[in-house]
Amino acid sequence: MNNKTLIGIIVVLVIIGGALLFTGNKSTQPTETTTQQGTPAQNTTNQGTTGGIVPKETITNVAVTSSGFEPKTVTVKIGTRVIWLNNSGADATVNSAVHPTHQIYPPLNLGQFPDGSSVQLVFDKAGTYKYHDHLHPERTGTVVVQ
Repeated sequence: MNNKTLIGIIVVLVIIGGALLFTGNKSTQPTETTTQQGTPAQNTTNQGTTGGIVPKETITNVAVTSSGFEPKTVTVKIGTRVIWLNNSGADATVNSAVHPTHQIYPPLNLGQFPDGSSVQLVFDKAGTYKYHDHLHPERTGTVVVQ
């Protein structure tokens, strides 16, 4: 094999390796909601895609009971995951204010979920977010994000 061919192959391999390295280090932080059965996850330390340690995620739990949300108001830092666990004995919802339009903060429209399951949302902006159970609009709550 001549030198020009060998150099060409090396250049192509370096370009492909660089492209794989560049695209392999990208990661995203989900802020969407999920529904799950059982007890919500506790604080965890995660191994990042770059090999570094990611700090523990802050999690705040809110119970949905037959009498409403407990605690009724939570104050959290930006980036906190709030998990609503349904212990009400029936289906419940988490929907943003105001009832019945739910237009104040649409990401908080987590919808209906059965007893024993949960919904969650990561709050990534400071503000005061009011919500309610659409099936029982007298049940209200507030998340204050600082």
